[in-house]
Amino acid sequence: MIERRLREGILEGEYPAGMRMNEVELAERLGVSRTPVRSALTILAQDGLLCYAPNSGFTVQVFNSADIESIYELRSTLSGLAARLAAQTGLDDTVSDRLHAVLSRSDLMISEGIWTRDAHHEWRGLNEEFHEAVELASCNQHVQAALRRTKDIPLLKEIRYRWISPEMMSINHMQHAQIMDAIRRGQQVRAEDLCREHVYQNGQRIVRHWREIEQRNAAARQGEEPAADGGDTDSARAPLTRSA
Repeated sequence: MIERRLREGILEGEYPAGMRMNEVELAERLGVSRTPVRSALTILAQDGLLCYAPNSGFTVQVFNSADIESIYELRSTLSGLAARLAAQTGLDDTVSDRLHAVLSRSDLMISEGIWTRDAHHEWRGLNEEFHEAVELASCNQHVQAALRRTKDIPLLKEIRYRWISPEMMSINHMQHAQIMDAIRRGQQVRAEDLCREHVYQNGQRIVRHWREIEQRNAAARQGEEPAADGGDTDSARAPLTRSA
């Protein structure tokens, strides 16, 4: 599918930030007519991965690892606040049951030790369910709305789960259990600290991978290999778009 191939190319940095997506060149490269390419580009623009300008066409949206890091600093703070408020307010039976169900299923998945595309997809749903339940338990609509804004960034939604391994799933499950325990016990400071660090570390995982893509793109432009020390590349920018 042309749309999927182009989407993967953007997410893997094959099409760098700011690159003009020329329909004719892409059609020749992919061995198809311009029609499916144009349709795919339109979909990707609607999803926020591309920017369209009349008379200029489509270009890859620009967003870098520093932006991702800033977003996760905000999101980790808000997530910690939600957990603290949940511990302060207490869990009602409905939310408590939701959290227990997520942890039970996650525990079973880890015990089974099967890591497939379907398992990855299920884990993504379980993770979302856990955090949504904690946010709901905060009983603060403003915190919930602010958190949604940090999540509703098109490319970030796409790459959040790209670099998850079975080991990472196990670590996240353990952290979820600790957060749940702190909330259940009404330990406000502990719940806040655990949840904030949990979200922050997951953000750092994404930042590290995105910096690798930035460095690879910068090296390709300069005709040399990426630096071995894995340092930041200030001039390299990768695609993403901000949510209003």
